[in-house]
Amino acid sequence: MPGLIGLSAAHLGDDASKCVSAMLELIAHQPFHKSDELFTTEEVCAARVHTDIIQRDPQPSTLSSFQVWIDGELYNQPELSAMTDPSLRIASAHNDAALLAALYQSDPQLSFLRHVDGIFSAVIVDAERSLVHLVTDRYGLRHLYYFHTDKSLAWASEVKAFLAIPEFTCRIDAQSVDDFFSVGYLLDNRTWLRGVTLLAPGSVLTFNIRSSHASISQYWNWRAIKPRSEAIDEPAIAAELGRLFSEAVRRQSRSERDAPVGLTLSGGLDSRAILAAMPSAEPAEPIHAFTFGKPGCDDIRLARDVARTKGASHHVIELDRQNWLVERIPAVWWSDGQFNLLHMHGVESLDQQRNYYRINLNGFLGDAVLGGSYIKPGAPALTDTVDSRGRRFIIEGPALANNFIHTRIPFFANKLMEFTCSLPMSLLAESYIYCKMLLALFPEYYTTIPWQTTGVAISCPKSVEAAFSVLRRVRGKYYRLTGQSSRSTQLFTDYAEWIRQPPACALFEDFMLLSNPLHREYLPKLCAATLWREHVRGQDHSDQLCRILTFELWLQQLYNKAYRPSALT
Repeated sequence: MPGLIGLSAAHLGDDASKCVSAMLELIAHQPFHKSDELFTTEEVCAARVHTDIIQRDPQPSTLSSFQVWIDGELYNQPELSAMTDPSLRIASAHNDAALLAALYQSDPQLSFLRHVDGIFSAVIVDAERSLVHLVTDRYGLRHLYYFHTDKSLAWASEVKAFLAIPEFTCRIDAQSVDDFFSVGYLLDNRTWLRGVTLLAPGSVLTFNIRSSHASISQYWNWRAIKPRSEAIDEPAIAAELGRLFSEAVRRQSRSERDAPVGLTLSGGLDSRAILAAMPSAEPAEPIHAFTFGKPGCDDIRLARDVARTKGASHHVIELDRQNWLVERIPAVWWSDGQFNLLHMHGVESLDQQRNYYRINLNGFLGDAVLGGSYIKPGAPALTDTVDSRGRRFIIEGPALANNFIHTRIPFFANKLMEFTCSLPMSLLAESYIYCKMLLALFPEYYTTIPWQTTGVAISCPKSVEAAFSVLRRVRGKYYRLTGQSSRSTQLFTDYAEWIRQPPACALFEDFMLLSNPLHREYLPKLCAATLWREHVRGQDHSDQLCRILTFELWLQQLYNKAYRPSALT
């Protein structure tokens, strides 16, 4: 996604502006992306690329002797503004960079960050103190990467930007290869490139320009949320969850000038809850909702019923063997090769979504946090899984969408998250308290309309849900054994079959049968040709084949400049 870029050193050379300009070009992907003018001093050169949806005012925002850039946004501007000097409040209204500047002037120790509700990354340059601060939000969901040497610091919102730095050597990190091919995504704060690191959640990297020393401090972590000590009152808890959720959706449903708000809608619980909680639009301007999937799938059918209940305008993007792959090849470049193209569901619809709305409310991890789907016997703690799988894998979908539209994630509003994570895990597991909240708050959306995951409404007794689950498994097994998997409506894709069919099969065969693939250097024991032949004969290696294709495309893009979007047009 587009975002922030920059360099800092005690004495930047004459080529600093040229270098940052080249970094800028590497993260500007769409014709409508806009770039701010380069900010250049003897010690700092920085810029920003954005979609012209939010934060439209030019950056940096300058106050006194410091400058601020922000990628993303703050949700609780009124509360934060009240913490600043009254004389600065008008200047910072609707301008989050200016608001952060005002907060920093009042509190250069950055303790105000604990109170910020938002999904963002930011850069603060303090010339008076000769400091550069790189900042991430509490949950680290607006990624910011850095490259630190003994003389300089470089930062960027995309890994590929560092290719423009003359001192940077492009080398693949072996541990990242192991992680990607074992779990399907990168772990911790590693990237594909050695020397490039993802800034941790709730953190500030402070770079002293004079000494070139960099240090990282954490201003917030999950331990700040204390378990509830009060007696459990389930109706009261469900009501409070509903209040906090509705407030988060209402706050994030605000439009930005001429940027209307819509959403992607599935047959699940989370996006349905967001649509139900969104303030009703005027009849002339209905809420627009997009659903993608193969024709006849449950997601499309159920989403249509939900949209009808709200009176929303429902748009369907049908996925099939013809259209699922072509848009994902350039998206490997946009996502720095960190996102297995198998999971880029909906990238095919981003252009159409942009025609109807510019801000998308996304149900990111609602099922995992409120619904407790990550709570399993022997599994890591919920918050650990959010930090790993959520921050390094699931967020890649919304981040990819940010190339076209701006994504908001209401389930990660601070007050809602703090209250939810203070509850006993037994209340969250298996969507127990979540379902109680949804049925109490939005009965018309949940009492009779089924949940795609189970096939029955969440108001049904568990015995009915269990019986229906058995029926679905039997039916699914029958379809697989008889070669009729395409008849199943439970899944919204059929990647295993689509990979075997044209036009995708030709591309996969070309890449899997390469005589000297680039990935062989890093995966000498992997035989892509064998996996491909087994898949063609009926085994399902979809995930592994797509990991190989994603990695090979990324290597080709890095080293041969092939398959980059500019090379495909």
